[in-house]
Amino acid sequence: MNSLITFIISIAFLGLVIWENRLHGQLGFLASQRPDKITKDFVRVIRQERWLNWVLCILAIIVFLTTSRYSILLMSIITIIELLLVSRMDHVKNEMMD
Repeated sequence: MNSLITFIISIAFLGLVIWENRLHGQLGFLASQRPDKITKDFVRVIRQERWLNWVLCILAIIVFLTTSRYSILLMSIITIIELLLVSRMDHVKNEMMD
């Protein structure tokens, strides 16, 4: 049962990673088209995205390679952090499009 729940959470994480990559491309395009709309929040989100992307992917790989009773908890935390990052990136994108 733990493996199934971890697998479902992992699929959600992978979906968020795909969404994050799409948002990163859109933010790069918007930044090149509208350099006057680049704010401190935009720069902060991009830095966090680069740093957290590596950390979260490494942690997800560690969760996949190890069998632990805490794998559900770790994968849930990783997915929540990714969700918060994606929502911040989406908020910045919406601000730049206005």
